[in-house]
Amino acid sequence: MKECIGSGEFGKVYRAVWETPYGPEEVAIKVLKTGTSEEDKVKFLQEAAIMAQFRHPHIVRLLGAVTVDEPVGVCGSVLVRKACLDCIC
Repeated sequence: MKECIGSGEFGKVYRAVWETPYGPEEVAIKVLKTGTSEEDKVKFLQEAAIMAQFRHPHIVRLLGAVTVDEPVGVCGSVLVRKACLDCIC
């Protein structure tokens, strides 16, 4: 992981590089804090399950998840920063 790019009540988001057969891909890894309640872990993993259903250029694509042991985390695509209106117009 390269650097922390955000944090919140439940954990942190890190920028990282995923080595794929097609070359390196910049990704974001969202990690829950150690000791998070089971209820929050379930919500976190439900969010990941919802992310896995979508394939759209303006929605983070789920690439993988760590669900065994702690910390629980998900790996997703990185979206290029744009104004919301540029994405929907």
